Amino acid sequence: MDFEFRDTPKLAKFRKEVRAWLDLHIPMDFEIPDNPHDILPGSTKYEFIRTARHKLGAKGWLAPTWPKKYGGGGLSVEEAYVIESEVAQRPWSHFGIGDYYTGFFDIFGPMLYALGTEEQKKRFLPPFLRGEVIGWTGESEPDCGSDLAAVKTTAIRDGDDYVVNGSKIWLGSQYDNADYIFLVAVTDPKAPRHRNIGLFLVPIGLPGISKVHVPWMRSMHTGAWQVFFENVRMPVEYLIGGHENAANGWRVVSSATRLPQIRFGFLIRDRNQEFVLAYCQETKRDGLPLSQDSDVREALAEVEIQLEIRRLFAIRQNWQAMTGSRLAGYEAAQSGVHGKVTAIKQAEAYSDILGPAALIKEPEWALFEGNLEYQHFAPVAHASAGTTQEISKMLMSRWVCRAGD
Repeated sequence: MDFEFRDTPKLAKFRKEVRAWLDLHIPMDFEIPDNPHDILPGSTKYEFIRTARHKLGAKGWLAPTWPKKYGGGGLSVEEAYVIESEVAQRPWSHFGIGDYYTGFFDIFGPMLYALGTEEQKKRFLPPFLRGEVIGWTGESEPDCGSDLAAVKTTAIRDGDDYVVNGSKIWLGSQYDNADYIFLVAVTDPKAPRHRNIGLFLVPIGLPGISKVHVPWMRSMHTGAWQVFFENVRMPVEYLIGGHENAANGWRVVSSATRLPQIRFGFLIRDRNQEFVLAYCQETKRDGLPLSQDSDVREALAEVEIQLEIRRLFAIRQNWQAMTGSRLAGYEAAQSGVHGKVTAIKQAEAYSDILGPAALIKEPEWALFEGNLEYQHFAPVAHASAGTTQEISKMLMSRWVCRAGD
């Protein structure tokens, strides 16, 4: 079956409009490397990204498929793909301009849309979808990751307030830029697993909240944050859905992929692969271009094959979402596992082809502004992010057995 996105005459016209708007409002030639640890708060590049985010948000293009009344673009999935594919052609887009590494559009935004009261959606969604505020995703804990039902952070009701105690880890990125934390917490410690979880939108400035930076292996600057909650008192207005949904969070957590944002991610060509292909064609070793070495050709071909498989998996997922086909089957887990494995194999191939040059970040010696060095660390850090590969494989097995596929 053909899942490819192709422009109709109407979409081709829309693509020209999008490109013209981006050329006018967010210049193409502002170079920003892929390495997020090279862009620090207060720098010109950081301010450029923040301004670009606000402009896209005001246009409704940070969340093109979300309803206009909540700050989205109210556009079709096809139009959203055009926007994202055009933005992806810009060097600055690979910073992750949509989420600022928060997970809002993919994770808690849909949860808020599904479970929140109309008053909460009108109050909280617009500033997030317009890029005016930042929310960190508070799910993982020091002793809890893929098994989200094992969270230990508690939010216990006390009158019209909830009192939060516990800790969350791997929030945000290197930037201390959060306005809110989307919190998964146990509201009734005596209730059974999956029936005792509430979702909260916690203002970062409440008394009793503290945070420390947790560096990752990729850099001294990049990383995330661990946040501590010590008797943090929250009014009920920050409980998503109100008191009657205080233990209903698991249902929404497990079904949030059905709602309303579609992201295209891997549909776009991999910039590192494009660079390495060009580099091997232009760079000679023993008088011949690297691309004519049989081992190099085989390694590049294998990476290209796996990247194309990854892209096809992404196309299939988006096609399912567009057509209302099976939205939460084994496909997402399959795509996730393959993407993580491919990223590691890709880094290993580049190391074999380029040697030590693939591991250097210093400007005077680095290739491709140090992005290849970054790729060696990122796949390792992300190998278990979101969900471990083992759990993803288990989810695939359970779905196939249940569905009889």
